[in-house]
Amino acid sequence: MRFNESKGPGRPDEGSLGRRNFLKLGTVGAAGLAVAGTAAGTAAASTRSPARRTAGTLAVDTLPDPAPVDLKQGGGKTYHSSPGDTPSFYVSDFDGLKNALEQAGDGDIIRVRDDAQIDMTGAENTLSIASGVILSGGRGNNGSLGGLIYTTRDRNPQADVPLPMFQTRGDRVRFTGLRIQGPRLANYWDPEGNVGDPADHEEYKHYLIGGIHFLGDNCRVDNCQMYGFTHAAISVGARNYPVSARVDHSSIHNNPMEHFGYGVNLYNGESVIEWNYFDYNRHSIAGFGYESNGYTARYNLVGPHPISHAFDMHGLSQNNGSGEVAGGTINIHHNTFQFTHDVHPDTRPQEAVAIRGIPADRCDINENWFYHDSKPVEVNKQGNAYRQENEKWMHMWASGNHFGRGEPAAGIGHPR
Repeated sequence: MRFNESKGPGRPDEGSLGRRNFLKLGTVGAAGLAVAGTAAGTAAASTRSPARRTAGTLAVDTLPDPAPVDLKQGGGKTYHSSPGDTPSFYVSDFDGLKNALEQAGDGDIIRVRDDAQIDMTGAENTLSIASGVILSGGRGNNGSLGGLIYTTRDRNPQADVPLPMFQTRGDRVRFTGLRIQGPRLANYWDPEGNVGDPADHEEYKHYLIGGIHFLGDNCRVDNCQMYGFTHAAISVGARNYPVSARVDHSSIHNNPMEHFGYGVNLYNGESVIEWNYFDYNRHSIAGFGYESNGYTARYNLVGPHPISHAFDMHGLSQNNGSGEVAGGTINIHHNTFQFTHDVHPDTRPQEAVAIRGIPADRCDINENWFYHDSKPVEVNKQGNAYRQENEKWMHMWASGNHFGRGEPAAGIGHPR
């Protein structure tokens, strides 16, 4: 199966911001190595307030971590994996972080001190991270929340191009034990009030702020709390960058903007998303739809406050006109979805998983716990536990799932 590359996503003349086109904006910047976003961040860097670079002196607004404290999902005090070696650098402010990243090489650990409050406002996407560098914090150690890296920038001067705090081109880059905070501390936010035709909603184009965007291979985020981003807390790959990543043992929540608002945004490549806690994201996992785009989602707990469906793979049109291809291989197993309705904006019946086309290989949905009452029969009905945008089930298999709020056997749903 092939999609129509000439009409593929990310073309500058495709301006629709509707739900079906929700990832198009990010691909433009990523495929071009986001030079526009870098320029925007560099130009704004001169406006930084020096006082903001001082650690421990500011009362920065944050959000509490909603992840259950007694489960491994979400990390924190239950997480017992660290980089292990002695850090090469200790940092507590922006200048220290910048200097450490300029010097660090493969295998070096940069330790963000537990009391650090590092303000990236105006310097988003200006810091390079070399292959094999580990940026670490102390989240969960002796009650530590982890050092805080944040931005308060809520408008992107570059329209249509997501601006991440960090974009990495190195392989094997790792973020661990940190709090990474975006500008929008809210449960749900729609800059234009969720009215009218989404294609006319120009305001969304200037509110695309992200956390981490991996363009290198075999990268990882673990034991982090990530929230407050209008575009995506974590993005992986691009049109010409099918890379792998692992996102695990993290609390990813309150990434709230209508039409966007992703926890983990998978443009291209194969990734593993496991042992995380998700809540108050518009999509907790969003897939773009290339045949080379797939993921395994396992052992995750999705909380009771969805804004739309939680796990997703979008569809791309094919040259032969036979429908839309929705990714390659998707494997969703041993997760729990603690909702049947969304909470914003409509309180409507809401599915947990939406596969918006036909996977080029297959999608397996096994041993999950859905709070929804029953196994889906209709293929494309909103509000079922899972649905496929197609006239019949194709390349979709499901088995061993549990439906309803009554607790299933220990081997079904999130490990608990």
